[in-house]
Amino acid sequence: MNEANQTIASALDKKLKEIGETLDKATECSFGRVCSSDYVDGENQPNVGKNLTNEEKTKYGGVGSGPPDGWEPQDEENARNNSALPSKDNLNQAASAPNRNGLTDAGRALQKHGGREGSVYSYSSQKASVLNQEAQTIVSEILSNPNTKIESRIVFENKQRITVVEATAPDGRALRFNADGTRLIGFREPSSK
Repeated sequence: MNEANQTIASALDKKLKEIGETLDKATECSFGRVCSSDYVDGENQPNVGKNLTNEEKTKYGGVGSGPPDGWEPQDEENARNNSALPSKDNLNQAASAPNRNGLTDAGRALQKHGGREGSVYSYSSQKASVLNQEAQTIVSEILSNPNTKIESRIVFENKQRITVVEATAPDGRALRFNADGTRLIGFREPSSK
């Protein structure tokens, strides 16, 4: 009797496994996933792109594989933080916004920094038109450099935490804008490390 029960239990267990596998295949197919019957094994599914460069993969509509030319973990955070950064053209335009006394925001920033001892910024005349022109040249130099880094940052100004957009040239000169990049706050001296 005991042997008969084991035979029945074994047959029942086998049938339940078959039903489970059938249900699994059915749900895989019905929910848009690849059906297990669509492929035999990994050996028959070669990586056809394994010998292609990242450029070739991109050309054919694929994606490259991992670093060094690909997407790294810190790129995800940078993309999230900097996804809405203003364009260099918009920043350039913001720097030329009128300030006061005939100066633009950039002209005012140059006037403030150019008079400081040891500043990397200088001007040839206190005349508003000259300050504006020379300041806009500095802004254009920084923004047109392909290695200028533009990023959104949180800084402390007058004991207040504010979000700014900074454009930092490789030589350390920087432009600081308000959070949406519509106003130039000022020039920044290179850090003295």
